[in-house]
Amino acid sequence: MKAGLSRLFDLQPDPYDFTQHRFIRLCLFRDVKNATELGAGVRDGQFDAALIRPEVVYEPFVVLAAANRAVHQAAHNRLTTRSLSAELIYSLSPNRNIADSLRTFGIADTSQNLLVAIFHDESGDAMKKMAKLIDGRPVPLEELSEVVDLRTIRKVYKLSETQAVEEDISGVIVSKLVTKDYMS
Repeated sequence: MKAGLSRLFDLQPDPYDFTQHRFIRLCLFRDVKNATELGAGVRDGQFDAALIRPEVVYEPFVVLAAANRAVHQAAHNRLTTRSLSAELIYSLSPNRNIADSLRTFGIADTSQNLLVAIFHDESGDAMKKMAKLIDGRPVPLEELSEVVDLRTIRKVYKLSETQAVEEDISGVIVSKLVTKDYMS
């Protein structure tokens, strides 16, 4: 994997509690040919990474908001799922159905593109290991906009026509993510 294709982000869900400080590394892969094997590896616990369908991620900010929520839940012993990576995928969903969240946002057997998110990978070593397992090409995160499926995003997040043409679609999506525990 070429240097600089993955990006490291700093998470601080609670600015007054430094015990929640975490890092997350994101990398986008295109032309993935072994999605079936990767999905089986996630289910079998072979690696701890969130393998996300990038078609339903409007922009990286949405993933970072979901990651912040997941870290906050973990810090307060309130994980809904079994791992931080699964909690990230669950946190991307606007509803509280775990199976539906994993099916909608997690890797599918037919996935050709993949957004990989790994917590606690400041050095990038875990992402390099993961990249060796993926039969696809890593590309700059800026290419995410080329694989996004706005029609699917509108359907998943139940965005109205007016919400879908506004400037701040990610703001509407993030609002749905953070309020799902109170609105469902």
